[in-house]
Amino acid sequence: MNDLRENFPVTQRYKYLNTANHGPPSTHVRQAIENFLDDWDNLSRHGDHNVELANQSFAKLIKATPEEIACQPNTSRGLATVAASIDFKRGENVIVNDLENWANVYPWTLQSKRGVEVRIINARDKAIQLEDIEKQIDDNTKAVSISHVQWLTGSRFDLKPLSELCHDHGAYLVVDGIQAAGALDVDIEATGADFYACGSYKWLLGPSGAGFLYAKKEHLPDLKPQELGYRAIKKHSLTAPVLHETAQKLEFGEPSYLSFVGTMASIDHINKLGTKRIEKQVTGLAQRLYDGLSELPVEMVSPEDKKLRSGVVSFTNGDPESLYDKLSELGYVLSLRPAGIRVSTGFFNTEAEIDGLLEDLSSLLS
Repeated sequence: MNDLRENFPVTQRYKYLNTANHGPPSTHVRQAIENFLDDWDNLSRHGDHNVELANQSFAKLIKATPEEIACQPNTSRGLATVAASIDFKRGENVIVNDLENWANVYPWTLQSKRGVEVRIINARDKAIQLEDIEKQIDDNTKAVSISHVQWLTGSRFDLKPLSELCHDHGAYLVVDGIQAAGALDVDIEATGADFYACGSYKWLLGPSGAGFLYAKKEHLPDLKPQELGYRAIKKHSLTAPVLHETAQKLEFGEPSYLSFVGTMASIDHINKLGTKRIEKQVTGLAQRLYDGLSELPVEMVSPEDKKLRSGVVSFTNGDPESLYDKLSELGYVLSLRPAGIRVSTGFFNTEAEIDGLLEDLSSLLS
């Protein structure tokens, strides 16, 4: 996929291996935003229509229906919307884990104010184990929330067995998808997930301020949003507003139209390339990096099991801050995280970049 690099000008200036933090803008995104600004200057933004088109692109990305997609400003808001809309009963419980980004923790711990017990799974072998969830789940479990790909370790979770476990106990499976969608081939129906939230600014390669929430259509009648905005309402009323029957009932107010226009251009590009092709490139580069790092004097933060591979590879050494600074001086754009140095391989990255990073690390660590 080396021929795609010209669509990402940042690759001409930096060794950009940081998509898990922020995806770089492509020429497609730039052009779409410029066109939007031209329309805006001519008082012709067509905002709502652009959001509807973006929702269709989101749906195609994860193989859902547009009626199951609600526009959201980011992953955090999507997850918070789900948590607030579930009709919890006192004495029920939710399950989260200690590898999650805080965006997928606080919406659930907040439910303790509603009398909901919060159960926390601790990671083993650098990943969350299905058998540990199985020990904690019961028929009072209302939801299990987990990341499709963990933000620090890059560990990829097999959602299908977990969804079956959840459904056996009458629980929802809620998924934070921001480190997966756009990097991996996501077939939402095949995963069995009930809810899937994702922001635009990482692997979807769009601007901040746009994202989506997938809500399985069979659950929509049971959701009770605690906040209402104009986009959620089908029929307005001072006393008894009627909500949309689709996932739009989970939307709120005025979206960032510019963000959705840019994101739609990026996702349409991703869909055109094909998510299976992208996943092969992303995970292949990540495996090449992992294999090379395993030969160097570093401690791997990411799990060894190849089935858990994603586009995120993390490692550390005795002084990760100093090593990070030296790599930055060499033109690498990476992330320094609590667990160490995080590298993320986009589909526009190359084997030469990975090999170059490994060579420079070998020199710096010798």
